[in-house]
Amino acid sequence: MTASKCNELGPMPCVLSFASQNPLRQSELVAAVAALDPGSSVLFASNEAVALELLPQADILLAHRYSPELHAHAKSLRWVHLSVAGIEKSLFRDFVNSEITLTNSRGLHARPMAEWVMAALYYWAQNFSTAGQWQLAREWREPKKKMTEQRRTVKGLKALVVGYGEVGKGIATLLRDNGLSVEAVATRPRHDGCEVYAMEYLEERLEEADVVVLTLPATHRTLGLFNRRLFPLMKEGSVFVNVARGSLVDEDDLLAALESGKPGFALLDVFREEPLPENSPLFGHPQIFMTPHVSGNFPEYTRLVHDLFMANFARYLEGEPLQYVVDKKRGY
Repeated sequence: MTASKCNELGPMPCVLSFASQNPLRQSELVAAVAALDPGSSVLFASNEAVALELLPQADILLAHRYSPELHAHAKSLRWVHLSVAGIEKSLFRDFVNSEITLTNSRGLHARPMAEWVMAALYYWAQNFSTAGQWQLAREWREPKKKMTEQRRTVKGLKALVVGYGEVGKGIATLLRDNGLSVEAVATRPRHDGCEVYAMEYLEERLEEADVVVLTLPATHRTLGLFNRRLFPLMKEGSVFVNVARGSLVDEDDLLAALESGKPGFALLDVFREEPLPENSPLFGHPQIFMTPHVSGNFPEYTRLVHDLFMANFARYLEGEPLQYVVDKKRGY
């Protein structure tokens, strides 16, 4: 049920949702909670001020982000579920040191982000930017010649996926299904669909990759990872793809690297500053294809977040370990 006040009949969980303002999605969540446990309450906050007012009653918070202001009002909170995969902005000291469990929605983005990477890679390989210019210029011969000379096939290219969580694994699978040779680097080496090397082998593996896809989480160890030290190690004419976080890349160093041809092209969905400033030199750059942080977005996203949350809520009610728990101290 929805209410402005949580149930006072006993220790039934009170869920506060600050993750969706869609009435249909809200009613679906209420019905799902009631079907699982009629005694539980569901409250909705339309803005942060309302969330601050309601949070002292809540045992569970479903939100896009958790802030110090929210934490200061969390009197009974035991579990926070974030509707996103990236949680670095929610990891402030008091929360990290608290006993509140944090889960996130990792995995929901894997397929749409993999398809974004594949589509962007084909855009580069087929030189579709020239096709766009042709549509405007209407000249036939020169664009046809240019596209013919510059088209590439992705089959047989060597791809390196930097980070091998759910998203990295999904991207690696789709790349491999499209004929690329794939390997990865991650915290823990293993063989899992492809050869996964330890992070200390990153520099060595960069030298052989035609395509480098960045999917690492943003932590104190990964901030600014790709910079003037790593870019020169890439193959000339290679492609750099970032669908992780803009903070992992020094954009000034990337622009300089593109001038040198290492890499020769960049496919970007995330940026150091978002929204990207109108005066950013990334706009209009001939060696960059970019989108406004949409690779993980799709129309049914909130419904799937609620499905994931409800699967965990069932475990919570049964006292079972939750899935998708974040190690707050490690940052992922």
